[in-house]
Amino acid sequence: MNEYTRPPLTSLACVHPACELFGQTGQGNLTIRKVYGRDGIRYLRCRVCQYEFSERKGTALWNCKVPEAQAIAVAEHLGEGCSFKDTARLVRVDASTVRRLCRQFGRHAWQFHDDRVRELVVDSLQADERHGFVARRSQPVWEAEMIDSASKFILSHVQGRRNGELIRALLADGASRLLNRHNIVFFTDGEPAYAALFPELFGVPFARLRDTHRGRRPRLRYRIPRSLAHVQIIKKHAGRKLESIQVRYRHGSRKRAQDALYRLRHTTPNTAIIERRNATARCMNATQTRRTLAFARHPLAKLALGPPGTGDVDALRLQLVPHQSHA
Repeated sequence: MNEYTRPPLTSLACVHPACELFGQTGQGNLTIRKVYGRDGIRYLRCRVCQYEFSERKGTALWNCKVPEAQAIAVAEHLGEGCSFKDTARLVRVDASTVRRLCRQFGRHAWQFHDDRVRELVVDSLQADERHGFVARRSQPVWEAEMIDSASKFILSHVQGRRNGELIRALLADGASRLLNRHNIVFFTDGEPAYAALFPELFGVPFARLRDTHRGRRPRLRYRIPRSLAHVQIIKKHAGRKLESIQVRYRHGSRKRAQDALYRLRHTTPNTAIIERRNATARCMNATQTRRTLAFARHPLAKLALGPPGTGDVDALRLQLVPHQSHA
């Protein structure tokens, strides 16, 4: 029996949406109905709504159908970068079980991250994309991420083809998690979509006044406040050799960008933090390694291994407690 899967009753809450104490911990409304299974799972009852549920309801281990120790071992091996076949052989479960648990853990990680990562206060962000494939080279699937430069915390992770829609999804998701999207410095590579979409998703919208009511309304425009800046680091390669690096201040003032660099103790604008994150992700997942033949066989498997939290065993252990929404 693992200590981090048996939390005290005061830390649990009713999972029935119709209950008046739904999602409220420490109310004393839960009692142990029975204990079942080889792992001694507690079956709970709510005194208010009389709803009965397992203590695993809403956790990453809900309905895992294997012993608890094996399920956690599968998550730990996947978090360390083991393949599905290696994990199945080491944990002594079927490969289909590893694939199912991977999707289950990944789905819960998305929900956990989406609920908890809200109203963040950050000073600077970095964004980048890394390539990958699903099944064959003709099906490229890129992973785009946005990371806090100071804490190295991943705000957003999206997957798809490398185009404007992928960049829009990344910027829109990252901006929605900030407390103040108008007070950051954004460092990216030379992808044109970043410069085109940054004013729309991070700037302040305004419409020009018109003298008459005839004709079309003025097109909505976006103002960049002094507290906001966007810097692009453009790298030019000659074959595999880096030829030159050009820094362009696309939006906002240079002074705001220099202030952010001073807090980070950097002398020149760069995307080194997100690039180190990409290197770590490639080491932890063979399907993301450059010039690899280890492709993800199914889009769901690649999606499950991508979100923040699934590659971190400590983050997974936090997800073992019931999933609670801020609502």
